[in-house]
Amino acid sequence: MAEREDKARPEGETAGAQTFPEEIQPVVDLLNKHYPDLSPAMRADGWLEVVVDRQQSPEFFRFLRDTRGLEFDYLSDVTAVDYEDKGFQVVYHLISIGLRADRTHRRLCVKINVPRDDARTPSVVDIWPTANFHEREVYDLMGVVFEGHPDLRRILLREDWVGHPLRKDYVDRRPPRPRVVEKAPGSWR
Repeated sequence: MAEREDKARPEGETAGAQTFPEEIQPVVDLLNKHYPDLSPAMRADGWLEVVVDRQQSPEFFRFLRDTRGLEFDYLSDVTAVDYEDKGFQVVYHLISIGLRADRTHRRLCVKINVPRDDARTPSVVDIWPTANFHEREVYDLMGVVFEGHPDLRRILLREDWVGHPLRKDYVDRRPPRPRVVEKAPGSWR
């Protein structure tokens, strides 16, 4: 498993010492049982968070979707963060929407560390089809390649665009455009 590079819990607090909300504890128990190297952490915003190794991610994501008691059936978002020297972190937001008696939705944030010089990770489109456009957006803007994606191409920028504009090392070489502000009819200015 990948070591945690981000701090989701207070300094010095171990996973065993952290207490989890009652509705999240069964999720933590299943994760610890099947993936003892994980360090689940509760974030202040109510999301449970784990960092997994990119080679284990397809197996791990299927486990999250298919395991009774977890059933993370909805991929809400895929994004990436550029930490420059540390590389990228691909972030998946998963929600277990299945109808429960208590009407609660469990939320899980899964992070995968990806080195800058090998910015690739397995696609999850075959697990959650909604990942199709999310992964294309991350590829388009950050340059992370999702191996096994059925149609990995730009989604927001033109096909002839050079580079990935949300990378911190991106340099926009286009000439500056003048800003034109027109007075709107009936405006007070």
